[in-house]
Amino acid sequence: MDTIEVMRDILHHPQQLVTEAKSQGKKVIGYRCIYVPEEIIHAADMLPYPLFGTPEPITVADSYLQSNVCEFIRNLFDLALSGKMDFLDGLVLCNTCDAVRRFHYYWNTYIKTPQAYIINNPQMMQAAASSKYYSKEIEMFKGEMEKLAGAEINSERLHNAIELYNETRRLLRELFSLRKSNPPPISGSEALDIAMASMLMPKEKCNQLLPQLIQEVKDRKEMPQDGNPRILLTGSIIDNPTLIQLVEESGGTVVAEDLCTSIKYFWHEVKENKDPLDALCQHNMERCFCACTHPPEARFDYLQELIHEFDIDGVIYFNLKYCDPFAYEAVLFRDKLQDLGIPTIVLEAEHNLSGMGQLKTRVQAFLEML
Repeated sequence: MDTIEVMRDILHHPQQLVTEAKSQGKKVIGYRCIYVPEEIIHAADMLPYPLFGTPEPITVADSYLQSNVCEFIRNLFDLALSGKMDFLDGLVLCNTCDAVRRFHYYWNTYIKTPQAYIINNPQMMQAAASSKYYSKEIEMFKGEMEKLAGAEINSERLHNAIELYNETRRLLRELFSLRKSNPPPISGSEALDIAMASMLMPKEKCNQLLPQLIQEVKDRKEMPQDGNPRILLTGSIIDNPTLIQLVEESGGTVVAEDLCTSIKYFWHEVKENKDPLDALCQHNMERCFCACTHPPEARFDYLQELIHEFDIDGVIYFNLKYCDPFAYEAVLFRDKLQDLGIPTIVLEAEHNLSGMGQLKTRVQAFLEML
């Protein structure tokens, strides 16, 4: 498929997007979390740039952060300390865990780029008091982006941005829904590459490529192997296809990824028949996708819907080492899923991808049981 190679080139060489944006006089705003409303950044005529980690060993950051702090956050801070994020004109984070709050503090203390901004999104979602609080937070965030851009974000621009991003969500959902077939026309590792590239790209460009890719997938003649157990991956952030490839090489077929680098990013659209700021607020308040949000029952219901829609045979819960919110959730969800007759295994993975041999042994044993 030609289009997926174009998207992989963008994923592996994202600096070309930065160069293009800078040549157009745009600022590049890094962000980390699906709860950051990208539409506001886009409406300010700036490029939202998701931060992904690398499998490189952590070096300088370990002089600042304890070794039991989330490896993903330590990896990002290591990249920042080494100057690999100097192209950013700002950074936006969300109040999701202790590690992110510490990252925000250390960035503003030690990194010589524009300050990081943190959105204090509430953990108690779907509550009236939280909604009022979060609405004010989104208004404040909009104001900060207007200051950074030096321009007002009016309702028309914001509404247009929502429509643009909803089109991306619809196209990605259409593409990923093709994986409900047996066998699925794309592998899990291919799907992760597509989702992450779509997060990086300006949505105008992304929305041109995705229809081409959907048609290529529909016309695809060579299919992944049929008859393997259909697997859903969930848990902490995965920003490298290696773990998914490990499952597929061990005899599983990954047909859905409940990850903030995949399905969580695009599964639900923002309502377009409301005030745009209210719509963005409601959109995030209704999505209990993260282990840091409550009520956990809402997230579990959503997980069951994915299991039903994609005809899942087993669930693999990859928990990133030292990711406390997902570590707490993993055991509870494993027990609940097993009570419903859905085989589930919880595995701890290191962000630098060490210990893959032991992981492979456990994955193989789980798939053999299925």
